[in-house]
Parts: sequence; structure tokens; C-alpha cells
Amino acid sequence: MSNNKKKQNTSKKTNKSSYDNKKALSIIIPIFIVVATLVALFGFILPGKRYLINTAAYINWDETNKGYVETAMGKDNTEERFRTYFQWFNVIHEIGHGLIRSNNGVDIPIAEEEQLVNDFAVAYWRYYGNDEKLELIKDIVDYAVVNVGDNYKNGVDYMELGKANSTHEMFNNDFFNFEDYGWFQFSSVQKAIEKDLTLDEALKAMGITGYKLDNQRVLTYTMVEDNDSRKVIDDAYQNILDWGLEFNKPVQLFWPDPNLNSSSSVKNYFYIFDILDKITKI
Repeated sequence: MSNNKKKQNTSKKTNKSSYDNKKALSIIIPIFIVVATLVALFGFILPGKRYLINTAAYINWDETNKGYVETAMGKDNTEERFRTYFQWFNVIHEIGHGLIRSNNGVDIPIAEEEQLVNDFAVAYWRYYGNDEKLELIKDIVDYAVVNVGDNYKNGVDYMELGKANSTHEMFNNDFFNFEDYGWFQFSSVQKAIEKDLTLDEALKAMGITGYKLDNQRVLTYTMVEDNDSRKVIDDAYQNILDWGLEFNKPVQLFWPDPNLNSSSSVKNYFYIFDILDKITKI
């Protein structure tokens, strides 16, 4: 009898323990699901944003791309000219697009916006750069405008060409070729140099207000390797914050394609992965 009672008691304890575990799980599991759902919703509804800048790296191009680069930059001092234009000047152009979107700037046709951000890039480097590099930019675009494609020879107006090949928000895909889009951009930079706006004038034309420019100074960069461009971007980002403006943290990627220079905003979820938010090709 004693052994049977012990077995019964043990069985009751086991059943009670099993019941308690199931009861606990019935409470814990729903709570876990609710918490996980809230965390996921919080992460996806309120993601962090970053600004992505795609920049062409300088490499030994294949013959086709080498031809494009040499047509635009010339065969002498090609690397210096390439880095100065794409990795020094053009990254500030890209930041200009982000500034407009981050600070509720103008909403105008994309071809006209390209002119504004080129005006901004010239004005930025007048404020923070040195005359030697700006003179090189002028030499590059003056050379490129008359050597890239036949638009110059045919008397085409670059802005009319850009407007005819774009909607309000984007350029037509078939316009993104070296002879047309490349020429449009070089012509726009040439015009920006001719206009020679101050940084204050350029920012106001972009519809940006509520800023206070810091002390004017010269920022010097060697521009002898790809990573020098990252310093240009980091300094520009800090300058923008010092002006009192909003701007998402820039991330730069390098690509082995001289035609791949663009910018976009991305949403970062849980600081783990990015999803494209908006893209602006240049």
C-alpha cells in the first residue's frame, strides 16, 4: 500500500508540474509574440535613414571604358583629372541632391535640379576649396563639352536636351549614355562655373533656409587614392551639420565603372540591412 501511495503522489506531482509548465508557456508565448511584433513594427515603421553615394573607382578600365574616360578627361594626367572631377567635385554634387531632400528644398524638374546641385558644388568649393582644383575642373569640363558626342557640334542646348529626355522626377533610361547624359552634365558644370554663385546664393536657390554658414576656410585633399574621397564626404557632412541643417549619414560605395556615379537615400532597419528609399541618378 505504501508503495502505491508513493507512486500516486509522484504521479500527481508530475501532472501538476506539467500543468504549471503548460500554463506558464500559455502566458509567456503570447507575451513573446506581442513583444516581437512591436519590436518588428517599431523597426520597420521608424527606420534609420542613410544617404548612399555611389562613386566610380579609378582602375585599369577595359578598352571601352578607357575610351570614355580619355574622351572626357584627355590622355594626359587622366587619373588626376578623373579623381578631381568624380571623387572631389562630383561627390559634393551628390550631397546637393540629398540636401534638397533632407531640408524640404525645391521641387523642380530633375534637369533643373541637376543645374542647382552643380551650382552648389561649385559654390561649396569656392567656399572650402582651392582655386587650383577649381581651375582644373574648369579645364576638364571645357575639354569634355567639345569632345564628348556631337551635341556641341550640332548647337544643341544642354538644358533643353535634358528636359526633352526626362520627366519631372527622372531621366529616361535611354538618355543615360556617355554622349548625351555625360555631355549634359559637363555642360551643366561649365554653366555653374560661369554663374559663380556664392554658397549662400546656391543654398537659397535650392530652397534651403534656416542655416548659418561657419567660418570660410580651405580644405585640402591629396586625391591620390579612392579613399581620399571618403574624407571629402565626411567633412562635407560635418560642415552641413555645423550649418544647422538636416542630413542623413552618408555611406559611400566604389564601383569599377566610370559611368556609375549616383546617389540615393536608403532606410536602415535595425542597423542590419538597407532597403532603397529614393534614388537620384546623376
